[in-house]
Amino acid sequence: MANLCDTQFIITCGSKEPIMNLWESMKELGAEKGYMPLHQLAEHYGIDYEKKCISVRGHVYWADIEANEEDDLYKLSFDVESAWSPTIELFEEIDSKLGELFNIHYRAIECGCDIFIVHDPTYSFFPEEACVSSTGNPFEDCLEDCFDTVADAINHWSSIMGISQGDRTEDEMLDYINGFEYDDENTYFYINRFVFE
Repeated sequence: MANLCDTQFIITCGSKEPIMNLWESMKELGAEKGYMPLHQLAEHYGIDYEKKCISVRGHVYWADIEANEEDDLYKLSFDVESAWSPTIELFEEIDSKLGELFNIHYRAIECGCDIFIVHDPTYSFFPEEACVSSTGNPFEDCLEDCFDTVADAINHWSSIMGISQGDRTEDEMLDYINGFEYDDENTYFYINRFVFE
């Protein structure tokens, strides 16, 4: 089974027609009910994803829209679970078919493949700098816990472990935490920096 990549998308648009077209199509295919296969969305828009080598292995598991018709501002938010990597190309292709009016923002996390990517040029939606994955005693199990800053994530680990940063730089502390050996070999706590594209 493939590693799962979780991608949060936010698409903004200053024009009602294209974004409502996408929203209505997603609803029709099951996005509001918590399961909409990506290949069905591609087929709905006539996208030959095999020929174009666009990954559609995955599904939308949550979606919602906010519309401010007075100001012509529309924001479509949805979460995608896909195999190995984010499915950005699919939504870029849909944007191309609908007139290239979308601003596509996203945050993709795939811990097993070290994918921690943010595309949010204005830092309006995904400003967090760090992602923590952890399991085992004394940590709570989490796969994608986001922190505003790397320092916040370090302080979280330090408060649980009772180990201070001392004279270590932030990078040195990251290496120390990510390489820390626990009594139980199944316990881990990793801090990953997001890469902002």
